Amino acid sequence: MKNLAILILSIITTSCSTSKIEKLEFLEGTWQIEGKEQFEVWEQNGEELKGYGYNIKENHKQISETLAIKMVNGKVVYQATVANQNEGATVSFQLNDTINDYYSFENAKHDFPNKIQYYKLSENKVKVKVLGDENKGFSFEMNRVE
Repeated sequence: MKNLAILILSIITTSCSTSKIEKLEFLEGTWQIEGKEQFEVWEQNGEELKGYGYNIKENHKQISETLAIKMVNGKVVYQATVANQNEGATVSFQLNDTINDYYSFENAKHDFPNKIQYYKLSENKVKVKVLGDENKGFSFEMNRVE
């Protein structure tokens, strides 16, 4: 009986986490930061989202970061590898808050940022907040272009 309870709890936990990733599928596509030649691209890849950020400089695409949202040890995690930062290491942020169309990925041990938050404003508009200590940082809005 104890094993059955553990199995059921494990299935429920996995289902809840998977559904959290499914709720983030709205990110699929290409997004442009308002007023800039900077973009984020997200694609569904199996049970995870993979993405990258890039900018256009002198008519050339320059990738600035690689991104992923996936399950790691039963938790939904946002991973970012940014060019010329953290000695090339990937930094992970755990999904902590999800309320309707608000998603907060957090890593209190990272110097900056500690939080990366996505707000789905509409099917074609997202607000992103990048925050550090005392919730100081910056935000921007992105529009779907593809």
